[in-house]
Amino acid sequence: MLANILTLRTAAAALALAFGSTAALADTTLAVTIDTSLFGGAGWLDFQYNPGTLGVSPATSVTLSGFQGFDANAAVETTSQVSGSLASGYVIRNGENFNSLFHAVNFGGVLSFNVTFSGDNVNLSGAADGSDFAVYAFNAGVTTDLGNSTAADKRLVSAMWTPAAAAGGTGVLSYQSHAAVATISAVPEPSSWLMVGIGAMLVAGAARRRA
Repeated sequence: MLANILTLRTAAAALALAFGSTAALADTTLAVTIDTSLFGGAGWLDFQYNPGTLGVSPATSVTLSGFQGFDANAAVETTSQVSGSLASGYVIRNGENFNSLFHAVNFGGVLSFNVTFSGDNVNLSGAADGSDFAVYAFNAGVTTDLGNSTAADKRLVSAMWTPAAAAGGTGVLSYQSHAAVATISAVPEPSSWLMVGIGAMLVAGAARRRA
């Protein structure tokens, strides 16, 4: 009986560590989905990544990848620091005041992609100026924003990367959805999934021993 209790406690500790690791590590990559079934026709998505204060916000970038529901032959317009492709992934840097990827899309289904943040983690000036990622949807003529966003500027989702203000610190990534048609959530890193798997196996082993 004591062995079973110890095994269960070990399993519980492993699961706690697994989910704790997920919370701690899943802070650089986010998954975004946008349900465009009510938009109709063709239109545009605008991906922006801009510094809070140019020259003060640390140099960072976002990489957009894992596109689902996008047309590889669709028109693309870029402004300032944008590079890459749909196949290899787009990179948007925050080195100018306005950095934008304008991508044509066919509405009617669910569009999804991942966004990964990277770059300087600390702002030694002590300023907390971060950088802001946002996604907007427009009709084909770019005359109407779509999605019934509650945000003042009609963004569907956003994520703010705020650097640490001292060496040795860690930055903070906060994110939110501004519309019922859009979701944004953290993507656990592989090491986190490994810990979850180990914890699950320990729980299963403990259950078998108890039986």
